[in-house]
Amino acid sequence: MDSVNPLRRHRWWLLPELAAVVIVAAALIYANVNRLDDELSARAQAVLEQQSPAQLELISTLHGHGVPEPDRVLCVAEAFGTDPADPETVEQVRIIYARYLCALVQKGTPWDYATRSSGPAMITLTDPPTVQLARSGAGYRDRVRAIFPDELEAKAFAEFNDRGRPNSLLARYRAAAF
Repeated sequence: MDSVNPLRRHRWWLLPELAAVVIVAAALIYANVNRLDDELSARAQAVLEQQSPAQLELISTLHGHGVPEPDRVLCVAEAFGTDPADPETVEQVRIIYARYLCALVQKGTPWDYATRSSGPAMITLTDPPTVQLARSGAGYRDRVRAIFPDELEAKAFAEFNDRGRPNSLLARYRAAAF
């Protein structure tokens, strides 16, 4: 007669089941965070595209050369922080900290010659929303540090995490310019 406890004999099944539950829970949390990040990035992009070219330091190099005024500004954004720091919904966010890339659409101008601007932005979700950028030039890094909280400064100087975002702007620009 086998004296091994039947529960002990079948206990090894508990480990794979527990691992599966942990993996599913982590995937759901990751998906929810990514969904919120995507929503924040889309909101930041929409606000940036409503800004004037001058606000985004997009100055037409073709102005005054018989070229029509630019059609519009196209942007992509990637959120890297918020205030409050851990929102559950976009509605709870007062400020979006994002990196952006914008281009001034001028009919017939190839992407390689398009006027572009990029960097970190602080977008305050007031009515209407406001955008604060660090102006380019001498002292740029100090101006960025003055705008962003200390814990987000490294992210403010980082590149896009999702390389698909800048590529999507390239595709949208080409469709709009030609």
